[in-house]
Amino acid sequence: MNHESNTLRLHTEDIRIDIVDRFISAGTNYISGGNLADELSITRTAVWKHIRGLEDLGFEFDAVPRRGYRLIRSPNIILQSLLQPYLRDDAELGSHVVWYPSVASTNVIANQLARQPATEHGTVVAALRQEGGKGRHGRNWNSPEGGLWMSVVLKRSFPLLRAAEVTLMASVAVARAVETVTGVSLDIKWPNDLLYKNKKVCGILAELRAGGESVDHVVLGIGLNSNVADAQIPHELKRIATSLLIESGAEVNQSQLAGAILSEFETMYRSLVNGDAGFVGVADEWRKRCVTIGRSIRVQTPQGLVEGTAINVDNQGVLQLRLTDGSTAAIHSGDVLF
Repeated sequence: MNHESNTLRLHTEDIRIDIVDRFISAGTNYISGGNLADELSITRTAVWKHIRGLEDLGFEFDAVPRRGYRLIRSPNIILQSLLQPYLRDDAELGSHVVWYPSVASTNVIANQLARQPATEHGTVVAALRQEGGKGRHGRNWNSPEGGLWMSVVLKRSFPLLRAAEVTLMASVAVARAVETVTGVSLDIKWPNDLLYKNKKVCGILAELRAGGESVDHVVLGIGLNSNVADAQIPHELKRIATSLLIESGAEVNQSQLAGAILSEFETMYRSLVNGDAGFVGVADEWRKRCVTIGRSIRVQTPQGLVEGTAINVDNQGVLQLRLTDGSTAAIHSGDVLF
């Protein structure tokens, strides 16, 4: 896609989000196509085309001659107007949302935005689906329609030595939010996965840019199998992956769940940025939820395969492993194999 067509696509999505915001604000009242056209500086034909485009995304409108349109149903997606009621009153995270029907990766877009001075701290990039969702070590993350795919731009500075705390805190935030909204209790697998009965439900990816000894910004990516149906999970992944929909039998409100995650995480993140407890404040809860600690495991590290018993994860996120010879190894990065 060339630059001109990409710009046009983004502009079109911006207009449609603006239209949605206006209908949500209007509640049960009708908005005339003429008024929309005047307010948005577009033609009435363009308004009609945008309405049809929104219907293709799952929005439903009631159209009455000489009265206009009324929004009667919104799809289960994350837009600013739908997310706002579920955020903290003083929220910075989620105060601005950029939403796409489909992207290669929300983290890629969020990283591009993070490097732009005009991008607000707390900006959320969300998508209906990802064509090339990012996991750790550049691996692909299956991201079909129905999942919660979002990345958060965090632009507050804090010491680089505490960077690992972001993923650890996000794991607790997701676990708390899921339990509050759906009643499903998730386990944490070091370093960045959340599981239900040993099947992966959520992955977290934090990417940062640092200057000297301080973090300049972090992009926190959260990929959560929320409303993903069984048929959407590839056959080869069914043994190791599941979703909230599959396990609870009920569809979750994506905006409510996203709002709960952001609200839980914002409290911990502010503590980190202010030089306070950060992860230490939720470390005990993290360890109680962690299914890695206390198990005999194998860890695939950049230096090779290491085997032993996981005895702890310290406050910097380092896995402490007791090896077969009785010595202890500190694992900073790796994939745990049960």
